[in-house]
Amino acid sequence: MTELRADRPGRFSDGRSAGVRKVVVRVLATGMEIRGIDGFLIAVWKTEDLRADGDWPEMKGVRLRCASEPDARLAVEDAYFIKDALPKVDEPRRRRIGLILGALLGAGVLAGLVLSLPMASRLAASLVPAGMERDWGRNIAAGFESQLRVCEGKAGRQALEGLIARLAEGLPADRRSITLHVIDRPDVNALALPGGDVILFAGLIAKADSPDEIAGVLGHELTHIGRRHVSAAMIRGMGVGVIATLITGDASGLVASGIGAALAGAYSRDDEAEADRGGMDLLERAGIGSDGMITFFRRLEDMEGKPGMLTQWLGTHPEAGARAAAIAALRRPAPHLPSMDESQWRSVKAICSKSPP
Repeated sequence: MTELRADRPGRFSDGRSAGVRKVVVRVLATGMEIRGIDGFLIAVWKTEDLRADGDWPEMKGVRLRCASEPDARLAVEDAYFIKDALPKVDEPRRRRIGLILGALLGAGVLAGLVLSLPMASRLAASLVPAGMERDWGRNIAAGFESQLRVCEGKAGRQALEGLIARLAEGLPADRRSITLHVIDRPDVNALALPGGDVILFAGLIAKADSPDEIAGVLGHELTHIGRRHVSAAMIRGMGVGVIATLITGDASGLVASGIGAALAGAYSRDDEAEADRGGMDLLERAGIGSDGMITFFRRLEDMEGKPGMLTQWLGTHPEAGARAAAIAALRRPAPHLPSMDESQWRSVKAICSKSPP
């Protein structure tokens, strides 16, 4: 193998023996060598076998695993290392990796800064091409759908998609294309994904008492998408290694390790407050009342103190009571239209049933 770049210090675990050892990593034309600090060759990883790894949270920098040694893990603190380690999988992937690294690093924003400061991560998110954002979202959604049952009630989907279209009219023109995924899980949760995908979990639909409550949750999540909070949260809270997985490979493992909670949990307080206000604005523009949004928050507050009733959405969208009060203070009484009719609501409630309502 031909050497390309200087040695990089790293940490390595073979997944079999206890402990993590210091290593030296050398990038080659067709992969990389991993050596102990004594120079002893530990492993040779081929480029086509490399995968980014999000399951080693105590390690900083670029975290990698190898398809040929699935139990092993490698961490290299130098964030620029990924430019050499991953871009040779194939030319289209190389271009895409180059774009994201240009957005994160080439613009002069240090990786450590990007991953820790909300303003820096928002700047980085603003530099990510829209097509790449959509790829991120689609890869995460595909990971969910590969592992979990998708709810496919046709009438229910049509009702929800119609509601989303009404709400999305209040978003910037280039952010109005929203793809809905309804997943059959009991989580009382909804999740905005980068680029325009939204996941609703069956548990949230089951707990909702009215379509206006669903509309309030969707307005909140669509605001996260419209204002690019999602990509900023990903950059800030999940690391370059996880992002590389979303660009280059299969995201199903990240779903299993809790990518949804990690992403939503990375929102800043300002993001959440802005999404609440923006959600109210989307409801108002669509002619939908905000009472459902307020009611839903208050119901979450009631659930907060009950054992076993803390929902995922509350866990990643905290302080429900205070936020309900803030939203109520913004409410402007005005005539409004129903978010959907009774027939549509029945179809939504039955969207995960195996037979139509």
